[in-house]
Amino acid sequence: MYSVRNSPANAAAFAFYAVAGKSNTYYIYNYSAKKWVTYDLATSYNNMKGFLKLSDTKTEGCYFEITSCTKDTHSGYQMRPYASDGTIDEDRYLNYNGGNGANASITVGLWEDSGSKDAGSCWILKEADLGVKANITNTSLAAGSIVNSLCTNHQGDGTQFIKETAIDWTNQKVVAEIDISTCGTGTEDLFSIGEDILTFHANNIHMYKTTGGITAYLVGNPVGGGATAFGPVSFDGNILRVELSSEKGFVVNDRVIFSKEVINQYSEQYYSKQFFSLSTIKVGSGEGSNQESKAKYNYISVVTNDYQTATATSSNTLDEVTVNSFNAQNDVDVQLKRSLTPMQWNTFCVPFTISADVIAEKFGAGTLVYTFGSMTGNVMNFKASTTIEAGKPYIVKPANTVVNPTFTGVNIVESDPVQLGENGFFMQGTYGAKTDLTTDGTNLFLGEGNKFYKPSGTTTAKMKGMRAFFIVPQGTNLAALRANIDGATTAIDELTTVVEQPTDNRIYNLQGQFVGTSFEGLHGVYVQNGKKVLVK
Repeated sequence: MYSVRNSPANAAAFAFYAVAGKSNTYYIYNYSAKKWVTYDLATSYNNMKGFLKLSDTKTEGCYFEITSCTKDTHSGYQMRPYASDGTIDEDRYLNYNGGNGANASITVGLWEDSGSKDAGSCWILKEADLGVKANITNTSLAAGSIVNSLCTNHQGDGTQFIKETAIDWTNQKVVAEIDISTCGTGTEDLFSIGEDILTFHANNIHMYKTTGGITAYLVGNPVGGGATAFGPVSFDGNILRVELSSEKGFVVNDRVIFSKEVINQYSEQYYSKQFFSLSTIKVGSGEGSNQESKAKYNYISVVTNDYQTATATSSNTLDEVTVNSFNAQNDVDVQLKRSLTPMQWNTFCVPFTISADVIAEKFGAGTLVYTFGSMTGNVMNFKASTTIEAGKPYIVKPANTVVNPTFTGVNIVESDPVQLGENGFFMQGTYGAKTDLTTDGTNLFLGEGNKFYKPSGTTTAKMKGMRAFFIVPQGTNLAALRANIDGATTAIDELTTVVEQPTDNRIYNLQGQFVGTSFEGLHGVYVQNGKKVLVK
């Protein structure tokens, strides 16, 4: 560790890792040099220069008590090293010993004055974003279902096309994805939907690509503008994602163009029939003279109201509800978007190794970690582990409630999750959401109440990511399964009851419309997990 010589370019970035069981105590890691800050452990220390050194490995016991202090109105921190017997050296403080003179080096040492007495012992720390985020692709799972696929990968050639379909607006909606990169420079009818889309003045919605951007008109624009006309407005990129529903109205790229209230008001006012009362509609391109659409239609579909297409985003987050993909990466920061509860065992699997110290820091001192060891008849034997290895499946009971923890400077392994077990019984880890759990009794997952759950469904079911599931032979007597942890009888022996997988807690109104997974802000009668619920 060297003097900065009054030059910010020579400064280093450091990370502090809490020591389990010791308050205000931290290991220090030189992030810039990729080395641990250590020293020679002794029973006590004298004033000296060059007390610290850098090491490739973390030295047990070489950590510091770090507490706040104030010197000359400057708020900072003072640091005291621990002695070899595990106690704090009461009279020595980490100090910029020797000042910052010309050519001064290796001046970080010890001094007997605290940070409140000596400026050299008052360290001012500034939080920094080191910019070493992992590059993880999160691909969401498609929700709902497609009722009628009207158009797929259709390249517009300048002529009209029309698709007709029945629709139940109470439970269904129309979605489309249109690529306008192949359009010309003139006006093109991109998307028309309604009762008679070949005409302008009818119970329709029309959207056009014009020289000024995107325009749209509701029910033939009978009032000559205002609430029934939109644009021209430019959208970023060439992809237009369209949604028309009785819940949201006419939406393009998450922007509400015409609300459901406006659509109902003007359609009833000018055509004596609300748009969302139409049981048969036409969809396509070709209104009047504006029929020369050359856009590419990736899809136009009638779908259920809870339908959402799969989307891919890049982040440093491993998300439990997405399919996650990544390459091998070293020294990156990763956030897990999942929670663990101390009230029961949680299955756990991540593509990087977590040390015992970091387990205690993130999950709490006293956290229990076990992995699948062997089978004895119908008994699953689990064995204790001090670390969590990359790709390996575990059961974890944290000491604290864990919500979306972040891990700094980890090495992500690209290999597939590991499968552990024997005699046809296995524990299989998974990094991202899994959609193909079998429902025939050969796949089980650990759920509420420390019990085995058999996934529900006809052939396959979903499970959230960063977890593990169990594979058992066909015909296994599921009720006879037991679990054993290092020969001790524990609460996990409750892994004996096999029930159907809990549903996803989706909430629907009495019209069958999906309204979320929380009753907050709702009033009335709703349906959740197949049962009616009265919310007052």
